[in-house]
Amino acid sequence: MDKNQEKTTARKKAIKEFAIGLAAAALGAGVSIASYNSARPGGTYTVYTGVIALGVVYACKGLFGIIFPMGLKKSKKAAEPAIVEKTDESDEKAEK
Repeated sequence: MDKNQEKTTARKKAIKEFAIGLAAAALGAGVSIASYNSARPGGTYTVYTGVIALGVVYACKGLFGIIFPMGLKKSKKAAEPAIVEKTDESDEKAEK
């Protein structure tokens, strides 16, 4: 499987996750609204925060997969040390 085909497969999976997440969040919100509307004045109703939150998290995961289908990879610059230690030789050259 070449790199473009892997990207396409990963992106398709991410789009599916995004759609499922949005659907779950919308379902949770819809059922919560229906529960609120059917409650009598002063009565109780149920808000399905778990379903909504799970849907939002799953949708965010899918969105991340759409934007970065191959994940985040370290660049070559990240492998280089940010601080270079001085050696005794460089100190002697600086003194001269």
